[in-house]
Amino acid sequence: MKYAVENKEIILDTSGTECPIPVLKARKLSQNLKDGCIVKVIATDPLAEVDFKHYCEQSQYIYLDCKKEKEKFIIRYKFKKKSS
Repeated sequence: MKYAVENKEIILDTSGTECPIPVLKARKLSQNLKDGCIVKVIATDPLAEVDFKHYCEQSQYIYLDCKKEKEKFIIRYKFKKKSS
């Protein structure tokens, strides 16, 4: 899986994929994240914003924002480890 780190944010580029692939890639990435990491997802699927709001709500992550830049959606959320 491709991701990068820039400005202390983990960037996951899911461009060209459609629901549910962006969320599935984010879920796989979460297995390697530390508490408090900011994830920036780049998506082209217009449904990605709604999907990530729901994903964050279900996973108890903190949804930060979504911005549209040209044909891409930039979604940011804060990873939070689940307490046992």
